[in-house]
Amino acid sequence: VAASRVGDGLIVVASKSLLGSAGADPKTRDFLVALARWTRRPAEWASVTAASQPVPLRLANAPQRLGVHPPTLTAPTGAAVTALPLVAGARAEDSVIAPGWVARQGMRVLWARFTPQGLDSLLRFVDVAALNTIATLIPFPALADTIGTRNLWKVTAERLQATSIKWFPAVSLAAVGGASQGADEVDRRGDLVPIACGLDTAFWRGALRPTYRQLVRLGGARPDVLAGVALDLDSAMTEYSGSGFCDADYRVGLAALGLDSIDASRLAALPPIARYDSLLERGLLNRYFDALSAAVAERAGALRGEVRRLNAEVRFAVRATDRPADWFTLGLLRGLSSRDAPVLLWLKGGAAGGESARTLLREYRAREIYALSAHALAPDRATFAPAGLPRLHASVFGENAGFWLDGAASDSLGRAIRRFVR
Repeated sequence: VAASRVGDGLIVVASKSLLGSAGADPKTRDFLVALARWTRRPAEWASVTAASQPVPLRLANAPQRLGVHPPTLTAPTGAAVTALPLVAGARAEDSVIAPGWVARQGMRVLWARFTPQGLDSLLRFVDVAALNTIATLIPFPALADTIGTRNLWKVTAERLQATSIKWFPAVSLAAVGGASQGADEVDRRGDLVPIACGLDTAFWRGALRPTYRQLVRLGGARPDVLAGVALDLDSAMTEYSGSGFCDADYRVGLAALGLDSIDASRLAALPPIARYDSLLERGLLNRYFDALSAAVAERAGALRGEVRRLNAEVRFAVRATDRPADWFTLGLLRGLSSRDAPVLLWLKGGAAGGESARTLLREYRAREIYALSAHALAPDRATFAPAGLPRLHASVFGENAGFWLDGAASDSLGRAIRRFVR
């Protein structure tokens, strides 16, 4: 990238290959977004020299190589073509069945990190704010099956049983993957990524499955204490969006493409660095990612069935800053949800507010994902300013199935929330 001032404006030059790789590499996209914001702050680029004397442009090497793959003018032969806009027709039989407590009051969720010492203060805020659900992010070591942790969760369950609050113990997907003894993911460049290989058997059987089982057991598998389990998708979700080429993924994806033996053998022999480009050039990339997502959904469906045998009333919830759109997370949501037990979505960043909530749920339903969304509320009193309450109420309880907020706050905020929900 190079820049020069011309008059009162700024000219920025970037390579075609850099711009063309933004859709495939989230780090490139983040860089370009930051660059665009920089250009809107003249005080920050005042030191950039003016374009008065033309000189040859010299660019230093990047810290790591860029994904240089100029976009083609036409779709590769055999590539799937989707007509836009995508409209998913809603049918009566496709409507989801909300849990009784959501149908009556809507989701009123507090997301907070769990500490035994802070439980009483969290419950006090929940009571003041008239919330009905608490989701506690539990440090992964606290899930170990020891005498100390069993006593901790016994005391916690007894404390929560004395209330009418729904409890969702939660764990980070990144922490679960970090505990896996399986292989790491591989991105489109062939580099290792610090997350678990999405279709590695060791990840599912040795990390994800026992984690969910342990979460369900925290409340003694009693629905009056534990209403569901939650998964924090942040950090891991963005990594999966640019990955999917580890050996386990690649074997499953190729097997689902229906290639003849010669093509299948040729592609199977490719090293990780060449897998993405080869599938892209053959027009197989969309089908490949669809196959990966379907395989994740199959595994997640089996996991869901096993967890609900421990507690038939358990619900699944996910929290994320951005809307889940990568192959792994979409497959996970599809496998964990059903019409009679939709997955609960707690998304930030306006991903589930107003019209976007309806659009998101329509798109998910087209992918066979049943979901209920909650509106993310900022934990400050400005959110509940009287002038904006009618619009906020319409979004929270009209377009969404309730609201959630990240982190407890003061009693004054709790009272403002109570007035809003009443």
